[in-house]
Amino acid sequence: MDCARFSRVVLMGFAVANPDQSMGFTLVPDDECRPHPDHDGRIPPFDGSLRVPLGHRMRAGKDLGEQRVPPAEFRQDPSGEIHLPVPRPWRLTEAMFSFGSGDPKATGLLRLGVPRRLNRHRAVVHAVVALKRPLREEEVNDLHAIGLDEVLLLSPGQDGKPFGWPFAYPGLVGGFDAFGSPGSTSRTAEFRRWVSLLQPQDAPALKRLGLDLPELRRRAGEGLVHGFTVISSPGVLEHMAKNPKARSVSLVDVVPEIR
Repeated sequence: MDCARFSRVVLMGFAVANPDQSMGFTLVPDDECRPHPDHDGRIPPFDGSLRVPLGHRMRAGKDLGEQRVPPAEFRQDPSGEIHLPVPRPWRLTEAMFSFGSGDPKATGLLRLGVPRRLNRHRAVVHAVVALKRPLREEEVNDLHAIGLDEVLLLSPGQDGKPFGWPFAYPGLVGGFDAFGSPGSTSRTAEFRRWVSLLQPQDAPALKRLGLDLPELRRRAGEGLVHGFTVISSPGVLEHMAKNPKARSVSLVDVVPEIR
């Protein structure tokens, strides 16, 4: 697998399989695969290894730079075996694993432990919203305008984490042109385009990531959203919990604003 394909399949596949983690690979496709010249000015060939920042997804206001996250290595041996970093679990990981359980105890922010006093003060709240039934992306946008650091969840997640699509830069992410139309901002279209570029020979690498190619194709074809993450104020999240389209709102993190 050359560098561009390794980035497209392994890095992006890891992001899809782990919506609880944030990856700091660049938005310019060639940057990941553009090695620095050696002292003689020669460009070395791809050695099978890419290092990118990997950390907890948006700890309520902290990006990867603020978290001081060291690079994690994604590596392919000459034999083709793929070695992946082991992400550190946190509360969003737990919420993702329970996403498909339909646990009624996860409904309602106050029952999840958001102190009432925070509703009277400015704070950042991070939560996972599970929908009662899958919706089209435009219906989700009517419910909540998905922000840059928030993630669409594109599968039920009944046997593990749901597929996640966090990217908000159409046409610029992960080493491929997501659309023919640069004016589109549809994340489900981005996901569908990425899946369309996967080939049967990518199946072993995807399996190593915990992804099944036929299942990816099925979910991409459906184009439905099963849930999403929200990073907002306690009031917005409490209002979300009362929406009849939401099955549950699971609290992940609360950070009072420091003035």
